[in-house]
This record gives sequence, C-alpha cells and structure tokens, in this order.
Amino acid sequence: MRLRFTVSILVALLTVVLTSAATAQERFGGIAGILTDTSQAPVPGATITATNKQTGASRTAVSGADGAYRIPDLDPGRYTVTVELQGFQKVQADDVLVLLGRTADFPASLKVGGVSEVVTVTSDTRTQVDLHSTTVAHNVTAEEFDRMPKTRSFQGIALTSPGVNFGDIEGGFQVNGASGAENTFTVDGVNTNSLIYGSSRQDTVFEYLQEVQVKTGGIAAEYGGALGGVISAVTKSGGNRFTGKPTISSQATRSRRARCSVCS
Repeated sequence: MRLRFTVSILVALLTVVLTSAATAQERFGGIAGILTDTSQAPVPGATITATNKQTGASRTAVSGADGAYRIPDLDPGRYTVTVELQGFQKVQADDVLVLLGRTADFPASLKVGGVSEVVTVTSDTRTQVDLHSTTVAHNVTAEEFDRMPKTRSFQGIALTSPGVNFGDIEGGFQVNGASGAENTFTVDGVNTNSLIYGSSRQDTVFEYLQEVQVKTGGIAAEYGGALGGVISAVTKSGGNRFTGKPTISSQATRSRRARCSVCS
C-alpha cells in the first residue's frame, strides 16, 4: 500500500515536470500583415520573404485571398522583408524588428509596375505594438541591455518592467503583487524553475543573449503555473560565419620552404 502511494506521488511529480517543460516553448516571434493595392483592395498570391540580417536565414509566405499573410517562428532579431508579385513593384523594408513572443505588423501597399522597380519602406522600430496579442509584455533587446546598468544574469531585467519589485522576504521578484515563487523563468523556451523554491535555477550571462522578455499580464494558458509573471531569455542564433578560402601566413610559408630546402 505504501509502495503504491509512493509510486503515485512520483508519477504525479513527473507529470508536472514534463507538463511544465512541454508548455513553455515560446522562443520565437513573427511577422504578419495585410497587402493591398492603391485602391485598398486585397492582393492575394504575393510572396513575402523575411531574411534574418544576422544569420542570413530566410522564410517565405504567400498572401491569401484576403491579402493577409503570417510568418511565425522567427528568431528574434532584425529582418529584411520583401514583397513580390508579378505586375507590381517590389516592396522592401531593410530593418523590421522581430521581438520574442510578439508579431511585428508589416502591412504593405503595392503599386502597379515591374518587379525590378523597388519601393523601399522605412520601418519605425522604436514603437512595437503587437496587434495580434493581448499579452502585456516588456521586451529588452541586446542593443538596449548592452547600454544599461544591470546584474550579471538576465533575471535582473525584470526590474525594468512596470509592476515588478524585488524583496528577499517575498522570495525574489514580485510581479503585480504575486510572490517570487509564482513566476516562470525560461531560457530558449525551456523552463528553469526550481521545483522547491520556484526561483530560476539557471543563470545566463548577457553576452550570450539576444533578448529578454517580461510578461506581466494577459499571460497565455500554456503558462498556467505563472500566477505572477513570465521572464524569458533567448540566446543569440547562428554563430561564426567564415567566407573566402583559407590562407597560410607568410611566416608559416617561409618556415615550410626552409624545412623543404634542408630536406632536399
């Protein structure tokens, strides 16, 4: 009887761990919008391409009958977005900012013309309003936290959000009055909460991070255990990119020639 009770508890704990790990998977952003012509009629069949300016990775989508399109699951960062359709001028924006957990709104108006003609759109990345979500969130990119005083771990960014305080007695970060144990912490979509104290078990230095997001309201059901807030970090995508042919230094070349002359 006691063994059966113990097994039941272990199964319940394992279910909680697996559920929390499976539900907190958010580590991307997206781009969406509606394409119209000069008469405000929807433009279907246009190809929209989003290219990450850091990694060079690209994703495409095609506008539907209502002119709407959506490109989900994009790594946070800055993108070049192009819109192409035969019979219309090409539309291009060179600096669309995709934030973690948000969908950047990028509508476009297409003008009749050749695809070789390019209309460049200047995107204002200073104001990011997600029209596709009711979540209240504060995003801080690497461009911002590289210039601000901060602690050595990403959790400290939470204090830059409205409604967030810190107290040792309350167990850490308080979001809208909730205790520190009621928050959820993720790194690249993986839950890092301690099962005992509720705090984050994983510190990540800012040199490896692309962005930190703090959700304080309207949190989706996938974060059912987060009665306070959700503090998420995503690491930088890509890596070192090498181009060109490998070369040997002149000193190494002379040394090799000297050894060959001795051998001969």
